[in-house]
Amino acid sequence: MLPHCGPYVESLPMDDREWTMEDAAAFGISPADEGPHPFARNHQWWNESVFWDWYDSDGANAGHCRIGWHPNQERLWLWLFLYNGSDWVAIEEPRLPLSSLKLPAIAYDDGWGLSFSYTPARPLRSGRLEVAGFGRVISGPRCGLILPVAVELEVESVGPPHSTGEANIEGHRDEVFSTNRFEQPIRAACCYSVGGEQRRVEVRGERDHSWGPRMWNMEWTVMVTNTEQMRIMSACVNIPGLPRIEMGYLQREAVASLTSVSFDLDYDDATPTRPFAGGFSLKADDGSGLSGEVEALTGAEIDITHTFEPPRRSLYRRALIRCRPRGEEPSMGWIESNRFID
Repeated sequence: MLPHCGPYVESLPMDDREWTMEDAAAFGISPADEGPHPFARNHQWWNESVFWDWYDSDGANAGHCRIGWHPNQERLWLWLFLYNGSDWVAIEEPRLPLSSLKLPAIAYDDGWGLSFSYTPARPLRSGRLEVAGFGRVISGPRCGLILPVAVELEVESVGPPHSTGEANIEGHRDEVFSTNRFEQPIRAACCYSVGGEQRRVEVRGERDHSWGPRMWNMEWTVMVTNTEQMRIMSACVNIPGLPRIEMGYLQREAVASLTSVSFDLDYDDATPTRPFAGGFSLKADDGSGLSGEVEALTGAEIDITHTFEPPRRSLYRRALIRCRPRGEEPSMGWIESNRFID
């Protein structure tokens, strides 16, 4: 068992700017959006998911977790990827029975060694993620071993949830039901264990919550970085037959929506632990902007073959990065990228 992380406010100094629910409302998000949403039964690929990623200040400890459910497929999935400075260990369970998810609570325990839950403490403000199970080491000195893993994350938001509003593109919208998402910068007290070794670290990162029909047959790149001075979530998406989508936010004193996102990355398809390096350029609707370089420190390939119609392999990599924005202090962050190779 892990030692309880304890209340987040006892773990870290309150060094981040406060935000109000009016800030959230400006992006169309309310506390009710913390929980599960109604869904339309005529969309096979209706998806609702909650996601967190995190890293410490020097990149020696990191992780990401996704809990997603497809109500019309009666399918639930969990991703957990943990990095301890040398090993990546992963739990990938994309074909769990949705009937075992205790909705409206986001909680699962199959009695055979896998359990996970997310419990909001204050909607849009704080909550607790817990995952425990057995994962396979996918890179590092113990590659190939199956080890017991567990993580507890006491999460606190450090900015309002950002949203571009109800989805309005084909394959992601519905005429009756809400089809939205939000992203939000976080910090957290993290306790985790891999193979019996326990660590307690202070981390920063990002979370998101998405709901609606989701067409997965597309390519995308997402970059996230989060410091006390600046937070970024930036994405560009290529959907066949539609204009390129560029979105995200840049938060300094206030949150500005991104209007232009571009990445110039060199890919190493043969090396999932160092999948890319290169540059980025961002512009926001308040006239601000940012550009710089990114370097992948470590990473992993994730299986999303089951999301495509028909199922197929793509290069879906998530990498822990060092981001070097011009004129700003370097920071840790994440880049995820999905590309088709045939």
